Amino acid sequence: MELKSVTIDMVQMLEMYASGRRDFSHLDFHEAWMPGIEIPGINLTQTNLTAANLDHAVLDDGHLQGCNLWRTNLQYANLRRVNLSRTILIRAYLSHVDLSGACLQGSDLRLAELQHAVLKHANCQNATLSYADLTNADLSYADLQGADLTGADLRGAKFFETILEGATLDRAHCDWSDQGFHSFSPL
Repeated sequence: MELKSVTIDMVQMLEMYASGRRDFSHLDFHEAWMPGIEIPGINLTQTNLTAANLDHAVLDDGHLQGCNLWRTNLQYANLRRVNLSRTILIRAYLSHVDLSGACLQGSDLRLAELQHAVLKHANCQNATLSYADLTNADLSYADLQGADLTGADLRGAKFFETILEGATLDRAHCDWSDQGFHSFSPL
């Protein structure tokens, strides 16, 4: 992936966004400081946002597939229906994030902090969530087919109608007896 040189700063980006531009793909915004930014529908495909601060950001309906979000702070962000497929989210801070309806298919979320995250109806097929902290996360209706949850902390997580077929749950921490599974087995 070849990144374009950044020739715009955050103020310029927001001005361009306000004038109607939505495509900011293939740029390098590593360590960018953007807490609380509201840019729904933005295209940041294959953008480098390593160690950026996007806490409380609103990126609903955006396109972030193939991004590098390693160690990025997305706490309390709204990422509803965002395409994050094949995205690197290793060690990302995602506590209290809203990922309802998001696509995380094939993404790498190893060691990510997802406490109290909302992943209702999220597509997490073949995602790597090994050793992620998903305590008290809402995984209701999420599709975790083929996901790697090795060593993940799932204590207190909600699994109502969650699809776990083919998921790897080795060494995962969860009290399955409290889940109230009705139509499927977690293993």
